[in-house]
Amino acid sequence: MAIEIKLFGFGDDQPARFNGKNSLQIDVETPASPRNLLQAVGIEDTTGLILMDADQVIPLEQWDESRIQDQTTLTIMSAFEGG
Repeated sequence: MAIEIKLFGFGDDQPARFNGKNSLQIDVETPASPRNLLQAVGIEDTTGLILMDADQVIPLEQWDESRIQDQTTLTIMSAFEGG
């Protein structure tokens, strides 16, 4: 199952697996929960993160549910300082 993960707002704090890029294609065996996908790309601290599947925000209460399907684009937004 192929999943694309896009990052916004991470700056220099990107997970190492992204190698300075803002997106990453990963393959997982079965439909995975959003939390499992975060862990698979090296994101353990989820403080200040917003997850989106297409244009829908995934509520924090649903991060442990298996709902990410093949060919999904998961967008991870991080809170950042600025003006």
